[in-house]
Amino acid sequence: MPESTKTGFLLMNIGTPSEPTIKGIRSYLTEFLSDPDVIDTNPVLRWIIVNLFVSPFRPKRVLPQYQSIWMEEGSPLLVYSNKFKDALMQYDNDLSIEIGMRYGDPSIEQGIANLLESGVEEIVICPMFPQYAQATTGSCISKAVEILDGKDVPYQTITEFFREKFYIDCLVETIQKSSAYTNSDMLLFSFHGLPERQIKKLDTSGSYCLMDKDCCNSESSFNQLCYRFHCVSTVNSIMEKLNTEKPFKICFQSRFGMDKWIQPDILDVLKQSVDEGINNIGVVCPSFIADCLETLEEISIRDQEYFTEIGGGQLSLVPSLNIYPNWVSGFARFLISQTN
Repeated sequence: MPESTKTGFLLMNIGTPSEPTIKGIRSYLTEFLSDPDVIDTNPVLRWIIVNLFVSPFRPKRVLPQYQSIWMEEGSPLLVYSNKFKDALMQYDNDLSIEIGMRYGDPSIEQGIANLLESGVEEIVICPMFPQYAQATTGSCISKAVEILDGKDVPYQTITEFFREKFYIDCLVETIQKSSAYTNSDMLLFSFHGLPERQIKKLDTSGSYCLMDKDCCNSESSFNQLCYRFHCVSTVNSIMEKLNTEKPFKICFQSRFGMDKWIQPDILDVLKQSVDEGINNIGVVCPSFIADCLETLEEISIRDQEYFTEIGGGQLSLVPSLNIYPNWVSGFARFLISQTN
């Protein structure tokens, strides 16, 4: 019988500054925000926004945020990504895995080069975003495909995995084991936000997404690539499995710029919760499979400070999946299943 094809896996994420300095942050933000999948506007306007308004000023403003969460080994996102990669290969020694960041290092191009040098004959490209969005999953896949189309190697793609049972089960387990959940009055599911126009662009009907407040509560042929629907579906699956009477809400964080972003915004939900007399909130961030700036600093520091200022109590973060053992084993089996 012929030997099986050797498959390599490229796990992709957004990326991170190389160092918590103004220079490192400026380089990262300039590359990140220059991507037309991220700021999907007129190219001239995008250049003006990035080079005249963001790059000169924003790095200095956000420098303390990065410094507050930087680990001895480096950026939390990259540290956890590398630990996850190592854990996967320890689970199965036959797995060939590389990390590729859309912006910064290690780059997607370097990840692909490393896989090819190791002798793989096929590559599975896997953005590490459970819910699909063009600005994240789409951009990573586009970059990887651009590179792979110049190589003589077959490839396949994974576009999302929010429906996978192992993913939901692991989220439920980490919630149940967290004091942020057991000590809370309410669960808040916070996802990274997107401009509304990026949701509407993928609506094949042109008249379904965000036209009704309940449009994300049920699946339609028009919302198969709708990020907001993927988020709502994720939370519904978690709550069904969690089987609790504890109240919950969904929100979106990390707004940038003046565009209208998908709602509700986390700060509005926190204010509403205080008005309702809810003082202790456990926050789950299902769109982030590894802890990073958006979880460790935005939620745990800045949003906690805001919550306190408006009269709230404790805003406690349920840790991301990171290298949770069942997450490692479940994802390893998921990758292996892509080769069958």
